[in-house]
Amino acid sequence: MAAAVPAAHAQNTVGTITQVQGTANIQRNGATIAVLTNMPVMLHDTVATDANSSLVIGLVDNSSLQLGASSTITIDNSVLVNGVGAPSRVGLLGGDLHTVILGAMRGSSTTFEVNTPNAIGAVRGTDWNEHYDTKDHHGCRQNTKVDVDDGTVQVCNTANPPECKDIHKGEHTTVRCGAFWEGGGLGVVGASALGIGLAGGVGVGIAAGAGAFNGPGGGPPTPVSKTK
Repeated sequence: MAAAVPAAHAQNTVGTITQVQGTANIQRNGATIAVLTNMPVMLHDTVATDANSSLVIGLVDNSSLQLGASSTITIDNSVLVNGVGAPSRVGLLGGDLHTVILGAMRGSSTTFEVNTPNAIGAVRGTDWNEHYDTKDHHGCRQNTKVDVDDGTVQVCNTANPPECKDIHKGEHTTVRCGAFWEGGGLGVVGASALGIGLAGGVGVGIAAGAGAFNGPGGGPPTPVSKTK
């Protein structure tokens, strides 16, 4: 059984670095820590990879988050899953994230979200890729792309009220600034494209919460996507 708990009472450790290629760091309590294999990942950490680098955060029940090169995520909230701490909401501030949610984390009582500055993605027990950048795409500098490998991800934009779409296996969507943009996809951004070959039975994934890189001119943060 998985139960959501307030951040102040959640276990601080939410995962473990199981693989790292190249160089990466964790920002924790004002300090910068070089990432090493078997290092714990804590609630409120900011995890970032350098160019040509990648890492995997192993979660309970073989769920995982895989961060691609030049990518940053924040661990924004947590839950207890069978007594073990796990992320419940992460923020993707830039780059590529591949997320796999397995076992107890797929239970009906849990919700896992990946937020970007312009989208909220809610996962219903699934395997998906997400990308966020601030490059100029048709006059917009907030771009979130979601590709679903398995299961369903509900993606919401920042319209008022928000528009939400269920993205199913084999489908993709793009949110530019505050609206859906038809015809955009990530292409191949699975484990091999992100630079890490995973051992059998180990999934990869990443989720992110709202942070910097907001409006086209750098306005206040806006929610991007969440997973169910």
